[in-house]
Amino acid sequence: MITMRQIYVMLSIMFLMSAIFAVGMIEPFKKDISNSDIVDFGDIGPGQTIVVSIDPIIKEGGRYGQGGQYDQAIATELPNGWKMKPSKLYGNPLQVEITADKNATPGDYSFKITIIDEYYGEQLNNVTFTNKVKVNWNILEVNIDSNKQTAGPGQPARYSIDIKNKGTASDVFEVKSHGIKRSEFKKYVYVPGKSNKQVIYEMTENEEGTYSPTLSVTSTASDNIKVEKNVTLSVSSGLRGDYKATNSGVIVFPIFESLISSLAGIISNFI
Repeated sequence: MITMRQIYVMLSIMFLMSAIFAVGMIEPFKKDISNSDIVDFGDIGPGQTIVVSIDPIIKEGGRYGQGGQYDQAIATELPNGWKMKPSKLYGNPLQVEITADKNATPGDYSFKITIIDEYYGEQLNNVTFTNKVKVNWNILEVNIDSNKQTAGPGQPARYSIDIKNKGTASDVFEVKSHGIKRSEFKKYVYVPGKSNKQVIYEMTENEEGTYSPTLSVTSTASDNIKVEKNVTLSVSSGLRGDYKATNSGVIVFPIFESLISSLAGIISNFI
């Protein structure tokens, strides 16, 4: 016969088991999280959003010591001007979003995330952990493969732009130009955190001459994350200018345009 003392001991063991287990964070990186842990998310830019995803299912603890499923994740104790979007109730994964102030000054910040067992239904203890981030306005790096291009009148000059996002948060960047009205259009590029992407930006001008437009890459999260690069576009007609233009775009020949354009492109590298 089980005594009350034995029942009390078993309940105490189950409570301790539920108190020491870890939940799994799967985004922005994989890590086991326990109550009162401190997690360093690294650098983010002002206005950027950190997405934190948690696996709600655990294999230990709970009512019968065999695990259970958490119901929601929320962020608390946010810095002034920061915003939070809680995870969906019963979501899988539990995904909470934290957005920094668009004008957050560079420096260290922190907030908390709590993973909740609604109404203590599965007898899972809530897990609260502290998150550290560093706001950095210089998380964007932009490089242009060749900032001097030659094209014929009306022909596209193509600039290959490498956009590097050095921060933890993913972002969408706006690429545009100033200085040549016909080419002042926008492109949008999604760049995950700690990665880079290449994009081709075209410029066209009908009048001969040398132009000095500016290419800019700006975060859609905040205008404070921005890089500008000065480039050169030389527009000239004639055989040499047309040959150079084939490296950026196909010239409109009446027949056999692909073959001739490819040959002209090769020749242009030697004149």
